[in-house]
Amino acid sequence: MNGRGKVFSGVLLFILGIGLSAAEAGEPIVFGVAGPLSGDNAEYGALWRRGFDIALEEINGSGGIAGRRIEVVYEDSRSEPRQAASIAQKFVNDPAILAELGDFTTTATWAASPIYQRGGLIQLAFNPSHPELTKGGDFVFQLCPTQSDQAKALATVTAERLRAGKVAILYLNTDFGKAVRDQVAEQLRAKGIEVVADEGYQPTDKDFKSQLTKVKALEPDVIVLGSYYTDAAIILRQARDLGIKATYIASSSVHSPALFTIGGDAVEGLITLSVFNFANPNPTQRSFFARYRAAHGNEEPNTFVAQAYDAIKLLAAAARRAAAKGGITRRSLRDELAATRDFEAVSQDTITYSPARQLADPQSFPIVARGGDFVPYAE
Repeated sequence: MNGRGKVFSGVLLFILGIGLSAAEAGEPIVFGVAGPLSGDNAEYGALWRRGFDIALEEINGSGGIAGRRIEVVYEDSRSEPRQAASIAQKFVNDPAILAELGDFTTTATWAASPIYQRGGLIQLAFNPSHPELTKGGDFVFQLCPTQSDQAKALATVTAERLRAGKVAILYLNTDFGKAVRDQVAEQLRAKGIEVVADEGYQPTDKDFKSQLTKVKALEPDVIVLGSYYTDAAIILRQARDLGIKATYIASSSVHSPALFTIGGDAVEGLITLSVFNFANPNPTQRSFFARYRAAHGNEEPNTFVAQAYDAIKLLAAAARRAAAKGGITRRSLRDELAATRDFEAVSQDTITYSPARQLADPQSFPIVARGGDFVPYAE
């Protein structure tokens, strides 16, 4: 090749290089979401979207990540394990997808975990709380305080503030519900509190009178619910109809305005846990609360919305650090997410990941259902 040809070739390669770099810079950063967009748990998927939308508006409205927008691809798993696994394979096979958020239930999340792990794709399970969830591999992350963490908080409230002597546990007969039962029972017994009954029920159950009648005969001071807000609201209505005199306390999975819509006055006095501090919010929380209320008719945000928001923001922060260090890949995004330290968030004051890719110092704040809303528990 003569000198002129070499110059032309070099210029062409330079121009092509600029074009490729510009294309890469303009390509969106894509995250996949696998969760319940239809079926029995569809309301949780709707809450997720609210949190995602606010996070995406903030990130993309301020220029994205290194000039690249974040986009979210939704797939409906219905929180069914087989469907969750099928979606996982679809996401792993799509090189554009750099991380996955979901699923909603522990069972569906576990069904997909081995596929994400083999494919080297982050699985950020921001709602499931099973304490062993991240044992599936180093690409599996959690964002919710585990049931072990929540059990300590529930047991402390039950023992020190409610001064209970006898406790009964009603739980959803799933991996989630059984984790609530096991962890809470262990913590209560360690505090010298008698667990007089633990009664399970199936996800499709709507009539809980059989379990409640057994519990009523034992006259517990406190009834612990390992439930979601849909079944918890029905349980409380039926318990009130049966005249059960007890204080009710539940894991953070019931923290939703829909609890009042379904349960009405029956949910009054139910104690649960908030992942964020209503009484003393940080600046990020105050900003999020204001934006959420403005967008949704002054409705208060809840656990599911807050964790969805934080999930996107955490991945965006990790992507920003990866871009500054040379490029955003599945591996670099995973490594930067694992290195998260003191990230100011909504679902916690700050988030730091432990070596097990769980919250290093999780917070839970007791709240109580009062007058159609949740307020800090101060009794």
